[in-house]
Amino acid sequence: MVSFFGKLNAKRDSRDGTMSKELLSHSVARTRNKASRSERPTSEQSLAAKVKDGECPNSKGKKKISSKCSTEEENTPDLVSLDCLCCGVPLRFPASIKKFRCSACQVTVTMKEPAISSDMESGAHISCTLEGLQKVVSRCHDDLQRLKKTGILDKEKKVLIFEPVITYLLNRFHDVNVLNRSFLIYDAGRNVKMLNYEALQKFFCILSTLPTRKPYYSMLCCCNDLLKRVTVQKGEILQVSQYRWLLIIFNIPTIRSCLIRDRKGKNVFETPQIRAVSYELVKRCIGYLSNLSATTSQQMIQSLRRTPTGDFSYQVEILNLYITFQFSRLISSELSNGTANNNIKPEDEMRSRLRRHHTTGHEFLNARPISAILDEKRESDFTHPANTKMRFKFFQYENDWHIQSAAKLMFVYYVANSRRNCHRALSIQNFYNITLDFIDFKQDFDHWRGVAQKTKINQLIEEWGSPRVKKKFSFCKYPFILSLGIKISIMEYEVRRIMEHEAEQAFLTSLDKGKSVDVYFKIKVRREVISHDSLRCIKEHQGDLLKSLRIEFVDEPGIDAGGLRKEWFFLLTKSLFNPMNGLFIHIKESSRSWFAIDPPNFDKSKKNNPQLELYYLFGVVMALAIFNSTILDLQFPKAFYKKLCTEPLSFEDYAELFPETSRNLIKMLNYTKDDFQEVFSLTFETTYRNNNWILNDSKSSKEYVTVELCENGRNVPITQSNKHEFVTRWVEFYLENSIKPQFNKFTMGFKRVFAQCNSIKLFNSEELERLVCGDEEQTKFDFKSLRSVTKYVGGFSDDSKVVRWFWEIIESWDYPLQKKLLQFITASDRIPATGITTIPFKISQLGSHDSDDLPLAHTCFNELCLWGYSSKEKLKLKLLWAINESEGYGFR
Repeated sequence: MVSFFGKLNAKRDSRDGTMSKELLSHSVARTRNKASRSERPTSEQSLAAKVKDGECPNSKGKKKISSKCSTEEENTPDLVSLDCLCCGVPLRFPASIKKFRCSACQVTVTMKEPAISSDMESGAHISCTLEGLQKVVSRCHDDLQRLKKTGILDKEKKVLIFEPVITYLLNRFHDVNVLNRSFLIYDAGRNVKMLNYEALQKFFCILSTLPTRKPYYSMLCCCNDLLKRVTVQKGEILQVSQYRWLLIIFNIPTIRSCLIRDRKGKNVFETPQIRAVSYELVKRCIGYLSNLSATTSQQMIQSLRRTPTGDFSYQVEILNLYITFQFSRLISSELSNGTANNNIKPEDEMRSRLRRHHTTGHEFLNARPISAILDEKRESDFTHPANTKMRFKFFQYENDWHIQSAAKLMFVYYVANSRRNCHRALSIQNFYNITLDFIDFKQDFDHWRGVAQKTKINQLIEEWGSPRVKKKFSFCKYPFILSLGIKISIMEYEVRRIMEHEAEQAFLTSLDKGKSVDVYFKIKVRREVISHDSLRCIKEHQGDLLKSLRIEFVDEPGIDAGGLRKEWFFLLTKSLFNPMNGLFIHIKESSRSWFAIDPPNFDKSKKNNPQLELYYLFGVVMALAIFNSTILDLQFPKAFYKKLCTEPLSFEDYAELFPETSRNLIKMLNYTKDDFQEVFSLTFETTYRNNNWILNDSKSSKEYVTVELCENGRNVPITQSNKHEFVTRWVEFYLENSIKPQFNKFTMGFKRVFAQCNSIKLFNSEELERLVCGDEEQTKFDFKSLRSVTKYVGGFSDDSKVVRWFWEIIESWDYPLQKKLLQFITASDRIPATGITTIPFKISQLGSHDSDDLPLAHTCFNELCLWGYSSKEKLKLKLLWAINESEGYGFR
């Protein structure tokens, strides 16, 4: 068997993919040292040593295998290049080699000649079934009961009794082809064979309840042999052609438990040996599944779409546990080497890169749980939440194949989840990994955008005219794993950098041209015509949209420190959604808003329609709200955010917006009798109400409009054969075609702001909705959590009499009153997407004496100012007056 190093941590020429001379010499020296320590190396070890020294014996003599820069290798015509099946590391070896091993993941690949006949396949008529195991186990239990009656039962005899179970397992789990035919169930509706997860779980449950661990451990070892030694046919692309056997192994129960350290309630099957072998299984299963060919990956996605929700969620959880486990290894490694801080020397970083990529297979035994490490180092800077020294540096995981393979496989599950039925699809929150909240997101984001500072080596490579170094792994490439909180932090980081750049450019421009250039984007509006003034300012300052926003209301003394901006967004969206404007319609049956099909004075024949400019304004306003971290009170359905994120729409999205109509359409689809046309008498048409009645109350106003859904639709009857096409066209009309000009103009305004902001691409539709609208509580706000983070100034404390009254009063209020209070203090009745505890809430004392004045609110700082009221009833009355009668920066 021959070992070959692939692309480890060394810098290599991207045209060839071989390692540098320094790394090669390092590996050669290590191989020689191992050989010298062995008294009598085996022939296999001797052969490996020769190959690592650059020699490959064959029938004609020895061939040199050296670095890519050598002339001999460049002229060798029979070298094969491919990626490792498990870890994806590029490998190169002579075509005459029939067996080789990847030094990164220790997987051995055997190249064999193509089979002459499919009948030669081992175990062609054997499969592993639940019924077969039950029969064997039942006979063994009968033997056990008979032996118990003799009174001579001991541990060795118990193992011998269950020897048939071991034989059964070894005969089934020794071959990939046998496992691929096992645990299958036929889905008649889809005419496909699927993995029977219920039978698989019962199968493993029987093994884990046997009175001896030997059968279970034998099965694990057999699976481990399968994963460590793979056979492929010559002349084919190196790939795992089928994946079911991997999913069977992936669902072994101890695979999950081995990733959880210090777990309470361990059973007798969680011995160190079983946990160690289970870890070997999970890391290679994830590796193989993440490196499937494109065709096989698509087949796997189709299979995962139909996987039961519980089993699908279980596999996603294992992937997240695996990622967390790998980061616990990183922490443990850094602490053991004394490099758990920001003052890392370059040589230590290089050693860490080299050591981390080459694994020996014992990393499971060296890993420790994150909780134990943090508890041990609780007093150090490394574990202080506010200290950036706790962050995982980019170099720590950029070349870790364990983490990369888990992220790649998680993407497969994410795509499969997006194609599942909406009632069976998991929330994006199921894919979040909270451990990643502690990565250095700035470094990760910069590498993803490709703006990381270039090293001297990269600069030299570019000067030599060689292709650029391949873009490295980044978690921003897999944003569904990142929590919403860290995505918002990434966006704030990029937005702050853009605003600083715009301010700097404005300052430099003012110096260059000798005139004053504002570093802020200032909007001055009148309340009564806020839409007109806002549109005019935005049109006149297209180049200032990325600057920090400042709002000024005409004839009002307020200075914008955040509060005026919030109120401007609130009043402007309220104006745009005013029914008299006709831009949006309110669907009563769903309490949602949607684009008006025919807005008042809307002429589709004109390209520059004045009415469309208001949609452009709304797009800019919504983007500016995100850009300036302001929550909007919007009532759009999920379809709105899906369209904005270019995600496919479904009938369920239409049903959310028009629930009553969708129920009628479903009834039509479910009707299967022959008198379909007589009962429904429908054609390919739809009728909707236009908005011209808003401006014209005369009888001549055409209030209802009928539209054909296909060519000559009025003469095309709906039948049993075309009713599905009718529903598809109906949904497309209301969600897509009828509002295309309006939505395109809105999208143009939205993208005008985010043209230079890449972080918006990290959010999917579900997250974008929470980012724009925050989280709306359906019953009551969690003011207990808000109280735990509230700060007090001016003499107040959490134990002050007035403060206690305040919390008791608002806890007793109903939901509408609580919303008004939140609106009064923060200028928004929504809580941030990251939770109510992220609101920087403050209560200050205006004076310790009693007063008849009302409470004040500084919405810029989320601050409530109270007097030292003499009674709880008086405080309650003053609060009610304040929240019900306040408007703007004064009282009206």
